[in-house]
Amino acid sequence: MMRLMKVVVLLAIVVGLSPSYGAEEYDFVGAKKCKICHSTDKKAGTHFKVWEKGPHAKAFETLLTDKAKEAAKKHGIEDPSKAEACLSCHTTVGSPKPEEGVSCESCHGAGSGYLKVHEKEGYEAAVAAGMVDFRNMEQEAKEATCTKCHKEDPMNDFYKPFNFEEYFKKIDHSGATSPKVLEEREKGK
Repeated sequence: MMRLMKVVVLLAIVVGLSPSYGAEEYDFVGAKKCKICHSTDKKAGTHFKVWEKGPHAKAFETLLTDKAKEAAKKHGIEDPSKAEACLSCHTTVGSPKPEEGVSCESCHGAGSGYLKVHEKEGYEAAVAAGMVDFRNMEQEAKEATCTKCHKEDPMNDFYKPFNFEEYFKKIDHSGATSPKVLEEREKGK
């Protein structure tokens, strides 16, 4: 009974914090809008650069390879770069720019509702305006966000067992916050 209660609570957390829920309230703006502030320490930090070098930024590109096209044909898919079954994990669903791959809004939610607030008033104000608070999310909820795609699927010939701790290190950009922002955050405490 206690285990069932934990599962129900975890599910409620994931549903409440998941960017796919409530995303219909806002429009997706694309990663380039986030880049404006998140590419230099003079502003918010180099988060965009970390993402850009990581696997999620290249997720859509992998659908354009001969290897992906060959695997897709086995499953009756002519072009993986146009198939919803593939795009649902290789892009930010709803983004006007699928070629950006799995970008900021995949984890932080559609940005039109919080982007300007985030720019002017900071992280906490953006969360209050609808940005998914991935930074303060429990690990189980973070992992649930990741495993929406990083899970075994008979349509995915490239599946590798998912180890959250190992893979999250490859995409974690929390250490890319500018010293100026960190200092301001410390003063606010």
